Formats: sequence, C-alpha cells, structure tokens
Amino acid sequence: MTAIDPELSHLVRLDRIGAAPMAVSIVPDQRVRTALAERFDLIAVDSLQAQLSIRRRKDNGWIEVTGEIRADVVQTCVVTTDPVPAAVHAEISELFDDSGDIGTDEIVLDPMADSPEPVDGDSIDVGEVAAQALGLALDPYPRVPGAEPEVTVSEPGDAGSGSPFAKLASIKGRPRGGG
Repeated sequence: MTAIDPELSHLVRLDRIGAAPMAVSIVPDQRVRTALAERFDLIAVDSLQAQLSIRRRKDNGWIEVTGEIRADVVQTCVVTTDPVPAAVHAEISELFDDSGDIGTDEIVLDPMADSPEPVDGDSIDVGEVAAQALGLALDPYPRVPGAEPEVTVSEPGDAGSGSPFAKLASIKGRPRGGG
C-alpha cells in the first residue's frame, strides 16, 4: 500500500510540542484549495483558514490539537445541480498519543471518554486534521434556496403507480388463475 500525500499538509514535529500552547495558522494557496475541492467533490473552495493550538498535556503526555476552521465553499445542489455557496465553520478538538502504549487489548465502551489517535513517526500533520474537519463540516445535502425534490404521489387505487399496494389493488377482483 502506498502512502498518499494529503492536499493540505502541515507537519509539526513531536519534539517541538511542549506544555505551552503552540499557535499554528494555516491558509492554503489556490492550488491546495483546488485539490481539496476535488477531494471533497466541491465546485470550489474559495477560502480556507485554520487557527490551531497544539500542546502536550501534563497529566498523560497526550498531544492536544484544538482550534477552528473557517471556509467559503461552493457545493452542488443535490436537487438542481446548481452551485450552492456556503460558509463552513468547525471546531477542532483532537488527541494524539506518541507514547506507543496504545496497543492494549482493553476495550473502552464509553463514547465520551478521551481516546487519542496513535502517532506513527516523528510528526503530526495538523493540515490533514484541518482538512478532515472541513470534510466533516460540509452539508451532505446542499440545496439552493427553494429547491425541492420532485416527488410523485399516487392515490392508493392508481394502477399505474409503481407501489406494490397499487398493483395489488389493480388485480383485486380479477378471477383467480387456473379455474
């Protein structure tokens, strides 16, 4: 399996992360925004900026990445295929563990419990964290104002309908076969 380079890569070396918060600002250029638009099936990513804070927790040594992303994107309407401009805002709160102690057989059933993502290597790609936050914040069913899906409603006795009940109603009263 070959590794794929993320479109919005911004590596932070683990040995630079301490208990004091480190501010990271990411504002990608047009080439990167075009690649992100392709990745997330968007018409365009007109602007994107991520403001992040990275620090190592004193209690357990985990790395905490917090902050927000803001973007102006253009999606495709799921009804009309017209462009749908949208402002996207998402909060980011991610945990990472570079201790190598993640591989236990313990199963955590508490969905609200902190569970860090293991770090493989000597850095964290906070650009990819921001890109994933953008993808999750997008409207999965964007619509232009006033666009409603075309819905055909049939009456129960309408034999032309594709409804199984309509088909049953159309054969009701027919003589049974074979006799």
